[in-house]
Amino acid sequence: MRDVMPANPLPHRPRRGATPRVMRERRTAQVLMVFGIILACVELYVILGWM
Repeated sequence: MRDVMPANPLPHRPRRGATPRVMRERRTAQVLMVFGIILACVELYVILGWM
C-alpha cells in the first residue's frame, strides 16, 4: 500500500472562534479584578467600622 498523505500538507488556517474567546477571557479577568477590589474595600470598611 502507498501513503495517501501528501509529502508537504497544507498549513491549517487558524480557527475563527479564537479571537472572541480571548476577548471573553480578558473581560472575565477584568470583572474578577474589579470584584476583588470592591471586596477588599468592603472588608476594610467593616474592619475599620468595628474600631
